[in-house]
Amino acid sequence: MSPPAQKLTLYTYFRSSASARVRTVMALHGIPREDIYIHLLKGDQSSDSYKEVNPSGTVPTLVIHREQGELVLSQCIAIMEYLDEVYGPASATGRLLPADAEARATVRSIVDLVVGDLFPMLTMGILNRVKSHGVDGPTWAKECCASILPALEGLLARTSATGRYAYGDAVTMADAALVPQIYTVLRFYPDISAFPTVKSVFDHCAALPAFVAADWRHQPDTPEEFRAK
Repeated sequence: MSPPAQKLTLYTYFRSSASARVRTVMALHGIPREDIYIHLLKGDQSSDSYKEVNPSGTVPTLVIHREQGELVLSQCIAIMEYLDEVYGPASATGRLLPADAEARATVRSIVDLVVGDLFPMLTMGILNRVKSHGVDGPTWAKECCASILPALEGLLARTSATGRYAYGDAVTMADAALVPQIYTVLRFYPDISAFPTVKSVFDHCAALPAFVAADWRHQPDTPEEFRAK
């Protein structure tokens, strides 16, 4: 069954790992889109015009332009699962959430650990908040990485069949969640060699074409000084 012919608009920021997760799924499934860039450091997310689109003022936001009206999705996991359900069956990659209930639950466990436990601790909002309480942001972030990465390593050591992918031996939504987050981790915790499965999965998946296309260093809104050479 072919996916619906509908225009998609993604509100994104080059360095947002949440945006990169959605960009990765779209690249894996070959989904075309129009990007609108929300510069978080300039405060675009707080503008009245963007708050009309997404009242929470976060990225990403996906707008699906349908005949019956626009559908607006504003949480990355919800967006990823929607795209996988609608576009995955017809894509060359196939579904990123396994059909088997146990496998699907395991993949979601990895996604939840990355997005629910690790991601919130390293966001700009949290780092600014802890700084306002007299805590050094980078030190906080490094301590959070040191606390959470062992749990992620322990989980992937059980679920990765070959060390190439987070679950089994094929790309899943777990990889789409993991890779962008590890890029953020490396800003604060540059040596992840103590977590060999995390590192091997990251190294393998980050080099795949869809992940390169979604990489924060390769976006149209990436400043020249940050672009991959």
